[in-house]
Amino acid sequence: MGILREEDEMQNSFTEALLKTLRSFYEGGMQFLPNLLAALVIVIAGGLVAWILKAIIRRALVMTRFDRFCANAGVTQALTRADIRASPSTLAGQFVFWLVFIIFLMSGISALRLEVFNRLISEFFLYLPRIFAALFILFIGFLIGNFLSRAALIAAVNANLSSPRVISGLVKFLIAILAFAMALEQLQIARNIVIAAFAIAFGAIMLGLAIAFGLGGRDVARQVLEQKFLEKEIGEPDEFSHI
Repeated sequence: MGILREEDEMQNSFTEALLKTLRSFYEGGMQFLPNLLAALVIVIAGGLVAWILKAIIRRALVMTRFDRFCANAGVTQALTRADIRASPSTLAGQFVFWLVFIIFLMSGISALRLEVFNRLISEFFLYLPRIFAALFILFIGFLIGNFLSRAALIAAVNANLSSPRVISGLVKFLIAILAFAMALEQLQIARNIVIAAFAIAFGAIMLGLAIAFGLGGRDVARQVLEQKFLEKEIGEPDEFSHI
């Protein structure tokens, strides 16, 4: 009888523990269900808002001839070389869509009130402005690089310098390095390494340009000196004789 009584007590204890676990799981699920529904509503609403904003942004950019501006700035050609068929206005609309949708998605996950996700989401929103600033720096650097490289190409051709496309490419490459370094510094990624690498690259490029211009100017200086000696030999008056 004692053994049967112990078995009954163990069975009752196991049943009570199982029922208690199921009850706790049910209560937790019922408490979590409103948060889950709120998260789903936020994500669905975010998708709708993102789609509307994408259409508005794309339409506004088309009306302001943003695609023509990008074509003149060289952005469209760069996208074509990268095998990207979409127009700049379409890409801008898609960027806005995913940006808004990700923000709503993060807000939806935050609505679940899970401690681990809340900490990650807080860090993401604190880091988001730096991402925007880095992307803006890269875009402006790309535009400035294209403009200065074209200006350098035109100036080199007008000055009859050798390899004008090399000079134009070096200018564009230098601006790209500067923009990339500034973007990484804004993202706080290996700040000291980026600054040191940029200083070394900038110094090497400047040294190379100085050597190239020095070697190129050697012939020009020789021609000027030969012309001066030739003028003296044929008896032309010296420019400095009246001083």
